[in-house]
Amino acid sequence: MPLPHILDIGYLPALLRDQPVAVVPYLVCRDDFIARLYHQRTGYWQPDGQGLDPRSQEERATALDLLAGGKAGAFAFAAASLADQGDLALALEILAPGLLRHPDSSELAELRQAVLVRLMEQRQLSDPFGFVVYAELAGAERFPIR
Repeated sequence: MPLPHILDIGYLPALLRDQPVAVVPYLVCRDDFIARLYHQRTGYWQPDGQGLDPRSQEERATALDLLAGGKAGAFAFAAASLADQGDLALALEILAPGLLRHPDSSELAELRQAVLVRLMEQRQLSDPFGFVVYAELAGAERFPIR
């Protein structure tokens, strides 16, 4: 079963029903733990064939730019639509190759920053690991916790 399907199951152990204080800490590390264990157990190649013929980010960007008709606006439209639907991570995945192919596009750069801020807001209370990664990608200042 592919990792996204496993994560979508949203398993919560029955043991936690009697321990409500432990639910939030469990949820904070659940996805990262499952992903790490999944990659450890599945090895280099994924069930869908991913990993058999690796491609660089630039190669993927070139292929997606063909689909976008060579236009930065197509990347922006797709990413903005995904963000409006609440799929911020996928919007970010569309923006990365768009910016590789169209590095001077202020529209793509501004949309990327807005998506990163929304991802940070989404993760700040429930996923500290994701929050830190998105904050770093956004170039946000992070202050030490006292």
